Amino acid sequence: MMKIKNRFILLVLVFLAGTSLYSRETINFNNGWKFYLGDPENAQNVGFNDSEWSDVSLPHDWAISQSFDHSLPANTGKLPWKGVGWYRKKFDLEPGQEGQQIYLIFDGIMAFPKVYLNGQFAGEWDYGYNSFYLNITNFVDYSKSNVIAIKVDTRQHDSRWYPGAGIYRKIQILVTDPIHTDIWGTYITSNILDNNKAEVHIINSVNNFNNADKTTTITNSILGQDGKILSEKSTNQNIPKNGSIDFSQT
Repeated sequence: MMKIKNRFILLVLVFLAGTSLYSRETINFNNGWKFYLGDPENAQNVGFNDSEWSDVSLPHDWAISQSFDHSLPANTGKLPWKGVGWYRKKFDLEPGQEGQQIYLIFDGIMAFPKVYLNGQFAGEWDYGYNSFYLNITNFVDYSKSNVIAIKVDTRQHDSRWYPGAGIYRKIQILVTDPIHTDIWGTYITSNILDNNKAEVHIINSVNNFNNADKTTTITNSILGQDGKILSEKSTNQNIPKNGSIDFSQT
């Protein structure tokens, strides 16, 4: 059996032509939510009155706080997880973030969520077990508080075990420069060549949300346990405006 004796760290750096390392900020988005079990009309609207809704933080499961129902199937825990629920939250963005790209990253919502930003439909997802993300840059307002509303509907979901009900995993906001590596946009594979060598193949998907083409440099560095660079490679490519390019290195 082959053994790799030395562990290593892969450091992915994205440098833009003429600039320094790009910025990328992740913000906790789990507190300050309102929740209602039911389907009130116009709950996606900014002016909707949610003052009587329950205060919750994420992760949240609306069924586990309810009573068991012995008429329900045993394989889903006899909990009333099927239904419709709404979540709402107000949030502000910093003026300095204007011009950046704003993403919402959802680790998991059970199920079939529909997401609204400031009363506008921003996106949806069909599968409760998968993570997904939305680019909300064109929906947010920097001059006042924003309102996000999420409708969750588990009625059409089926399961052989207890699946949860609601926003049962965390949500994060990602703020990044117009040129940035895509969400989950770095793909790394490696082949062991012999006892002392391995080949590392890296693909970086990089987005350019500027209104002009941009020449971009990707630098991937492999660091040893002592922090010293074992291997490093840089690649330049031109990314078209509002486009994306894959950088491939070995």
